[in-house]
Amino acid sequence: MGVLTQEQHLQFETEGYLLTSGLIPDDISERAEKVMWRLMEMDPSDPATWEHKPDLAAQFQPMSGLSVLNGIQDPDIMSCVTSEYLKATADLLGEESVHPPESAHMQNKVPIETQWSLPKAHIDGLPKEHMHKTFPGPYRIASLVFLNDIDHKGGGTAVFPGSHRKIMELAKSDVKKYEYIISLNRDLPTLDLGEAVELTPRRGDVLFFTYCFGHIGTANVGNTPRWMVRYMCSCKSCQTKWPKTDKWGLWTP
Repeated sequence: MGVLTQEQHLQFETEGYLLTSGLIPDDISERAEKVMWRLMEMDPSDPATWEHKPDLAAQFQPMSGLSVLNGIQDPDIMSCVTSEYLKATADLLGEESVHPPESAHMQNKVPIETQWSLPKAHIDGLPKEHMHKTFPGPYRIASLVFLNDIDHKGGGTAVFPGSHRKIMELAKSDVKKYEYIISLNRDLPTLDLGEAVELTPRRGDVLFFTYCFGHIGTANVGNTPRWMVRYMCSCKSCQTKWPKTDKWGLWTP
């Protein structure tokens, strides 16, 4: 028996994304949130501690408030990979099961002072050093796990419902021109992808989206950091499809 409703399956198919609750129990996500504060070396009650570069950060962008951590294998972070989470992933792919990830990739944003707006869409798979080909693409489905409550203008993801269909139509219109995802992404402004929808996930929510789905992270001008996890794997398939570091690829079930 699946863990998602028919309505959720239909939304994912038609709109290209699904934000869902209940796959990660509250006690598990609560422990993971506490671990995230520790990994980031920050005190939730002291905003002065939010401004430094964490020792574990592989990337740090003070202007955007972004810290990126790779290959984190803390047990409480990995416990968010519940059987329900894996089952939902498999169901959306039409598979019986998927292999579990082995570590976590984190993109955390602390609050910054800037004018907030909904940015333009992008699609995943852009790093020039890897030059991912559009077909068949480096992934079939992606999922983001949020480990704290995110309010309006707090760094939530903006999505463009149904954009995957228009983007795939563009890709197929000239497969030579759009051989690489980076070339396809460059021409997204030529498409009318509709109005962006700002998502405000709660702790433990999972955002699934399909290949070539238009989305973008927004600035965090709120009053608390945004904690977000995307999982990684060292298996040959994941490392080949979507390499991220020397050891880890993004999890691509």
